[in-house]
Amino acid sequence: MKAKTFLFSLILIAILTASTSYASITPQQAASDQRIGPFIEFTKQNGAKFIPGRYAHTTEIASRTGGDKILAPTKIILELMPFSSESNAYPLNFDVYGEDLERCYMTFDTSGEVPIQRIYMLDDDSQEYEFFTEDYAVVIQEGNKYAWCLASVETGELRYLFPLNADWFPENWYLGDWECSDGSRIEFSDGKVLAQGQEFGTYIISDNRIAIKTPNGERDVICAMYNAENDTLVMTFTSGPNGMDENAGVFTRKSAKSTPKNSQAPAQSQPQNMPQQFPEMPNVNFPQQVSPLEGVWGAIVNGQQWVLQYQGNQYYGWINGQPSEMGIFQLNGNIITGRTSNGVEFQARVQFDNSGKFMSFTFPNGNTINYQRMQ
Repeated sequence: MKAKTFLFSLILIAILTASTSYASITPQQAASDQRIGPFIEFTKQNGAKFIPGRYAHTTEIASRTGGDKILAPTKIILELMPFSSESNAYPLNFDVYGEDLERCYMTFDTSGEVPIQRIYMLDDDSQEYEFFTEDYAVVIQEGNKYAWCLASVETGELRYLFPLNADWFPENWYLGDWECSDGSRIEFSDGKVLAQGQEFGTYIISDNRIAIKTPNGERDVICAMYNAENDTLVMTFTSGPNGMDENAGVFTRKSAKSTPKNSQAPAQSQPQNMPQQFPEMPNVNFPQQVSPLEGVWGAIVNGQQWVLQYQGNQYYGWINGQPSEMGIFQLNGNIITGRTSNGVEFQARVQFDNSGKFMSFTFPNGNTINYQRMQ
């Protein structure tokens, strides 16, 4: 199976079937599975550079329309940092919505027949990191898109990790009027959410999470996964029809949020006595241009201290005093683009206040981080 066909089917499979679990598996069984085997060698050679990033976690969840379970996002987000020589592992934030952030570590072993990821979590009693779980792991790439396929060594359960970036979550990916085959409708527009055409509350986007607040103060969260190939949204809910508990559905966009076109400026009259040629360029000395990003910035994100330093076209990042990321960047207007030292590309919209002491980064998935100038 070609990578392109397989990668695009990861979300399409939610419409067909997601019956992927089987009993405990050996490396030989994993290698013979077409969802894993074709990508083993690529992962051994290139997998490490695809590890750092922030990922939406998907698994099999009951369908609100009945029938087979579907592949859908959970309330888990994994944030993997660059490799740390100090711990000889990848620092990992295990972010479960509504619970405290868990600090873990992950190792990536390519010495066996199939690459394996192992996670170690802090034991509250011993205050030491102990083995938690292990998965066979392969990365699937097609063009700019990639995803990780994980298969539990213990149970064989398959899960997928999708990067929370513009390739999977382009700007305004959630906006519009969405409908499921069971007749359920939900609309996101201008900060308001409508259910079955009736205003239901307001929402805030954070990564792939849509946090909803109703007028009477009730709160809920929808976890979503966008499929650009057929413009559908797989959404996971905490409760469903007919007393159903956690459930997921595939929603098709019926209409998108309209964006008014800029009105055309009135035609300007042509000036008279148009000059015929340029005079000699005057001798001027321009002042040296300094990027408004130049310097050190700090932010508190999920209770952690983030520090960014920009020098020329290079940047460096620390989380809680530990090196987390470095790379190169370019600022064009209010758009910053760049690439980390691990080859991960990124883009965000940057806004500065009038004092130059505060700035915000807004990413294509709608997530915003506010920074304060430190130096």
